[in-house]
Amino acid sequence: MIYNIDFLIAAIVILLLILWYFLGQKRAEDLNNQVFLFFAVLGVLDVIAEFFSTYCITSSESGFGIAAVFITTVFYLLQALLPFTFLCYILSMHDNRLVSTKKMLLSGLPTLVLIGLILTNPFTGKLFCFDPSRGYVKGPWYLLMYYSAILHLAVALFLIIIWRKKLGFQRVKVLLEILVISGGGVIIQLLNPFLLTTGFGVSLGILALFITINNPYANMDSLTGLYNHLYLTRKGNELVTAGRSFHIITVYLYQMKHINKIAGIQGGDFVLRLTARKLGALCGRKAFHITGKRFLILTSSLKEYEYYLDELKKIFDVNIKLNVENKSITIPAIISGILHAEKLGDSGRILEYAEYLESLSPQNGLTEVIQDDHQTMNGFLYNKRVEQYLHTAIAEDLFELYYQPVYSTQEKRFVTLEALSRLHHPELGWIAPDVFIQIAEKNHLIEQITDLQFCRVCRFLKEHGKLMEQLLNVKVNLSSLDLMRTDCSSHFIRIMDKYEIPHEWIQFEITETVATEYNASLRMVVDEFTAAGIRLCLDDFGSGYANLNTVMKLPFSTIKLDRSLLFDICKDEKRALFYQSVVETFQKMNYHIVAEGVETKEEVELLSRWRVDMIQGYYFSRPLPAEELLKFF
Repeated sequence: MIYNIDFLIAAIVILLLILWYFLGQKRAEDLNNQVFLFFAVLGVLDVIAEFFSTYCITSSESGFGIAAVFITTVFYLLQALLPFTFLCYILSMHDNRLVSTKKMLLSGLPTLVLIGLILTNPFTGKLFCFDPSRGYVKGPWYLLMYYSAILHLAVALFLIIIWRKKLGFQRVKVLLEILVISGGGVIIQLLNPFLLTTGFGVSLGILALFITINNPYANMDSLTGLYNHLYLTRKGNELVTAGRSFHIITVYLYQMKHINKIAGIQGGDFVLRLTARKLGALCGRKAFHITGKRFLILTSSLKEYEYYLDELKKIFDVNIKLNVENKSITIPAIISGILHAEKLGDSGRILEYAEYLESLSPQNGLTEVIQDDHQTMNGFLYNKRVEQYLHTAIAEDLFELYYQPVYSTQEKRFVTLEALSRLHHPELGWIAPDVFIQIAEKNHLIEQITDLQFCRVCRFLKEHGKLMEQLLNVKVNLSSLDLMRTDCSSHFIRIMDKYEIPHEWIQFEITETVATEYNASLRMVVDEFTAAGIRLCLDDFGSGYANLNTVMKLPFSTIKLDRSLLFDICKDEKRALFYQSVVETFQKMNYHIVAEGVETKEEVELLSRWRVDMIQGYYFSRPLPAEELLKFF
């Protein structure tokens, strides 16, 4: 018999090169990579065993009888294990944990039966035997090896199809390619036994895995050389699934934008690489680079966690000056610690919680350390529940609309309304508007909420047109994301026209924060509103960093003074003088002034004396639902 061993030689070379590069790199140490390494080693042994088995088979007349039986038996065993190992590889990718004994016995039952047949074959000769005169002879059950391989590949295909959503498109694509390549090798050798293509097909499949899913470089951040976000996700989910305890420390370099401005992009990259080297020296393979500004340390030891936390405070001491691109700079950081991070459930939520912790820390140019506690965790989980409910509330339009009347000090009556969104959770109760609006903006849901509420305002005005005979307009808030729409002005004008609402009935409120981010697109939007007869109001003046220059750039007709400016004005002469001077300055510039947050009679009398145009606050009325508002008027 003459066998073509060229495919075997090529397979050996391919697999040895894969092992050489895989073992020589800083590879990921998650379960899937460990199973891949076992799969690759098994593949090498299989192809080598087939090579020597083939040599013994073709040379059996030269005294290799016993050796031929032994080596061929080993080869058959490896052939039986390879398809099952591939199934375990898919299971590890899906479950993120070791295959349970029960699942292994169920999925591996055909393999166990085949192994039993292989081990007893020297006595039964059912699969193969060596005849002194004829050499290698196929047994009556010889085709069981091929049937077993094809059966395992069919099961693998079935699992890939039913788990396609969790595995993801790219992984499914690679796994299907491997099935085609490996299955093709098996079928070719089944049709032509003298072409040894099964091992070659396996080597190409393992090569495809090495290049794609198990590529060591895919787990590495190219700039810093640390593990990246993809590997953290797999490793974190694996630890959570296995029920193992671990702790997280994140390092957020919140001044990287400032560093890039001072030292340039190259200087910023140098800072990131320097930070990576320090973290690598501190904790080795437990360090990750998650985003441009954020690093992470993952440890299972509480003692290590406390040690790393103390060392990080020293590393990011702001008294240490660094020379970067001939600039002397410091690298302040927010260091967040999460004990028993597995309680959060998955790596995505862990990173969200780390960002939540960072948001609680002041960015004051110093290095701050913040650790989670019961109260902080409850606040985060509350926000997550609100975030989840927002999707339901938008889909089912569960938001409510309240209106707060605004009182005119000159006309001695209510002359306008502010439309305000409210949301009630079936279990959490009323959710503070500041909370759900901030979450909605973060998740880019605010535009949908604004559309729902604006349509409701327009419907209300159309149904109660007589109410508008008493009012100048209704004020509606727009967020920065609303204003960033490419068709912002035309979008809202279309809605007004749809409900036949006169444009002068609506006044859009733009917060002070949005106004400070002045740009050409914002100017174009407000100009289009103004041209359509829609007036604009600057909301919350005094809550941030707006100045007269910001106000004068945009065509506001009304300015609302933030309630924070009212604090103690009835007792503090300096505060009262400041408030009064702001009112007088804006009135001289022909702006209408609305005082927000007025709650006492003393404040009303003082503001009326200063000739503030309008007053809004609990003193006159809380925000009211539509039915109560109509009764109120």
